[in-house]
Amino acid sequence: MGTIRDRPLFTDTYANFDDFSIENENTYVFGTSVEERSSHIEKWKGKIGNVIFVSIFNQESNSISVEIEGNVKILALRSGEQLRNMWNDLKYKTVYLDITGLSHHIWAPLLKASLTTCTQVMVVYVEPGDYRFSAAPKEGEIFDLSERITGISPIPGFVSLKEPKEEVCFVPLLGFEGTRFAYLIEQVQPPGERILPIIGVPGFRPEYPFFAYHGNQQPLIRSHAWQNVRFAIANCPFSLYYILEDIATDYPGHFIKIAPIGVIIGLEQGQNHRFK
Repeated sequence: MGTIRDRPLFTDTYANFDDFSIENENTYVFGTSVEERSSHIEKWKGKIGNVIFVSIFNQESNSISVEIEGNVKILALRSGEQLRNMWNDLKYKTVYLDITGLSHHIWAPLLKASLTTCTQVMVVYVEPGDYRFSAAPKEGEIFDLSERITGISPIPGFVSLKEPKEEVCFVPLLGFEGTRFAYLIEQVQPPGERILPIIGVPGFRPEYPFFAYHGNQQPLIRSHAWQNVRFAIANCPFSLYYILEDIATDYPGHFIKIAPIGVIIGLEQGQNHRFK
């Protein structure tokens, strides 16, 4: 485990989106969803000068439509070459990737491709102001978030086609929906002693970690995974990565499966704990 000095956190937090600014001659990539918090770009981009805005729409399971300076392209999410070419074609190689309105399976392969082609990449995310409590709450469903679970599928660009020969560690990144966690345990059937949940602490709001425990109470108890919970700063991906490094150190030679909300990625541990 590294010292705090060896593990800098590069995340900047702003109380208001208006406090955040972009310098000229940069690129801003964004998408929109049904959530109002993803619509900030339309209100904001008219105030910014020499910045190229790249809009991502038609977010399908295997493809996206991208508009760059009036030109529309359809890109296959499983084609690393197409995604890299998109980044290579940009005039400005310092990039802001706004993932607020993008699904996991879209921003993850985009980010992966950008890291090999762009000069600098910064990720932007607008936190939800609040969640709506379910009108008919059930066990594991506190908030009105998902209508249904569509299944498990690998994020494009991160799939491993070979069966792991090593022992497996299962690392779910817990949200509020215990039904998702229970479904993953049922489908993946990981060994209980190597289920290592991660909860965001502190949360976007002080009470959110408690909601995460409450929503996932039953699968945590049944699998005994409550004994193995680890904590990462909720709004900092670097904190999460350091926790994954610790897990890789604690379980040398293990095949690590990481499950963000609704999807699962197989990651293999390489030398020096580099995850592929």
